[in-house]
Amino acid sequence: MKNYFLIVAFICANFLVNSQTVLPIQHDTLQYKQEFIVTGIADYSASSIFNSMSSKLLFGGAITDEIKTSSFDQHKGINRFGVDASTEVEYRNMQTNLFKKENLGFVIKGGYYNYASTIYSKDLFGLTFFGNERYLGTDADLSGSKFSAISFQKIGFGMIDKKTKSSISLNYYNFSNYAEGYLTDGYLYQSESGDSVSLTLGGQFDYSGSSKFMKGYGVGVDLDYRFAVMINPEKVAFIQLQAKNIGFAQMTSKITRYEIDTLLTFEGFTFVQLIGNSNVLDNGTSILDTLGIDSMSVTKFRFLPGYIQAGKIVDEMSKQLLQGFFGVRLYTVSTYAPLVFGGAHLRANDWLSIGVNASYGGFTRFRTGLYAQSTFKNMTIALASEDVVGLVSQQGKGKSVILRLRYRI
Repeated sequence: MKNYFLIVAFICANFLVNSQTVLPIQHDTLQYKQEFIVTGIADYSASSIFNSMSSKLLFGGAITDEIKTSSFDQHKGINRFGVDASTEVEYRNMQTNLFKKENLGFVIKGGYYNYASTIYSKDLFGLTFFGNERYLGTDADLSGSKFSAISFQKIGFGMIDKKTKSSISLNYYNFSNYAEGYLTDGYLYQSESGDSVSLTLGGQFDYSGSSKFMKGYGVGVDLDYRFAVMINPEKVAFIQLQAKNIGFAQMTSKITRYEIDTLLTFEGFTFVQLIGNSNVLDNGTSILDTLGIDSMSVTKFRFLPGYIQAGKIVDEMSKQLLQGFFGVRLYTVSTYAPLVFGGAHLRANDWLSIGVNASYGGFTRFRTGLYAQSTFKNMTIALASEDVVGLVSQQGKGKSVILRLRYRI
């Protein structure tokens, strides 16, 4: 038996693609006339699903019982999965004196972001991929499961301090895709013989099904505040407080909302007989009516999926052979756990730096990463992976590739 309603909810979260890279930001005090920065991220991470399964969920392929079982055995009471596929471009002009202030230049930025995340119970995974057979005669607990899948674009304008490189920008956002849902209560009980079912559901699912590219708009800010801390008379450390996409959005397209708060009991037939060969997408009305799920059109106001990060960053002008960096990150989405990270930056020579880092939290637990950075006269190129194990092994729980380009005039 397959519970199609659960499959739709679980897979929706996994197919639309918020982790930011801990590839260290480079701080320098040189005065440039203009600077272009391009960052691209392709990253997904999980607390409990092996790459052998998640790669097939995202990119297609047969999922065998062996693959499902190996991931199922990794699951705990609370599990997370998150995907980030995004790119951002920033232009800094420090030749112009903004507002006639010699210390102020301006920044223009734009980006395209695809985020998805889910927090879910072990039983939700089991029901979705194994059906109800292993839950005969017992409760399947689905409570507390949430997911969010959002795509949006950004364009912003702001000012930058030419000396400290601190900046702030005001941004406009366009939302092109949106889906979000949660189960506050969810319990499925089926008798050992399978002839009676008790289903308790309490939750909500919002979805923007419009074909329009512009489904909503928002406003927010980016903040990058940097300052030096004196460690001793001959050494300073640079600290960065960073906030991105902090604001709110209003969905202009009608949002279809499904709500349920009910206890259902069915006697004399199995759950597969209840839904037959239908699914929510092809024959949604009859299934939803049977389950007592109401649908309505609503407007939606929500906070942006932003993040706040604080930590020590790398001083690009330092002649030290080895530097450390570390910090903590928080997201404005409930599916993301606070993340701490740290690493070491090695200056191999005047043009090459390499580094290692480790992090704990976010959508997974422990990750290790590597990066390499080449600095030329006018350009810096950095390539990194925040999950080296996942990049090379099917037994990893994520993959990560990050590219950053800086061009200076």
